[in-house]
Amino acid sequence: MLVLLDIDGTLLHGSPIAHTHAMARGMTDVFGTPVTYDDIVAIGPSGRTDQEIARVVLRGRGLADEEITAGLPDWIARACAVYREIEADHPRGIVAPGAHEALSGLREAGAALALLTGNLEPIGHAKMALAGLGEFFTPGQGAFGSDHEQRTALVPIAVERSPVKGPAVVVGDTPADIRCARAGDARCVAVRSGPYGEAELRDADGVGADIADAARIVHGWLAGG
Repeated sequence: MLVLLDIDGTLLHGSPIAHTHAMARGMTDVFGTPVTYDDIVAIGPSGRTDQEIARVVLRGRGLADEEITAGLPDWIARACAVYREIEADHPRGIVAPGAHEALSGLREAGAALALLTGNLEPIGHAKMALAGLGEFFTPGQGAFGSDHEQRTALVPIAVERSPVKGPAVVVGDTPADIRCARAGDARCVAVRSGPYGEAELRDADGVGADIADAARIVHGWLAGG
């Protein structure tokens, strides 16, 4: 079984402050229009990919889709570079309680682990390394917001990159994670550790309080339950 894990709200708690500032400064530098941290927060970024966030913000600044699309590769490179420059200047996300134990247990039970996140790939891996969770996620696997603008396209990318073929499970904290799983013919475990409650997450195959609960649900599936 391939277990695909979201980062923000699932493995890490708290606002991705350095990440958001890096995205904003990258937009300012590449597209020549001032963008702030608050501009990104205002659009409701939870569950969106970083590329989608950039497009929504820049459309709001009056840029045409063609101009945005042409500039996105440079923006990705610039945002990742800025993140490396400023990460140490901002509070880091808090590692979800029990995350290391949950990931260790899943790996020991035979699950293949990979990231499935709207984060740009270098930023996602950097967050995991800083959180002490990098050992669980092999570079070149998983799927990221730098791979595709639409989150619903990410499961097939992650499955194609995985050396382990078999059923996939998405673990995340938003309705967008559920839609992503459905579009990729995967099961989904939703966790309530992000901004959404059980009512908004009810369409998942399982709902838990946090990553530890999600791991218990997946263990049951691994055991044939």
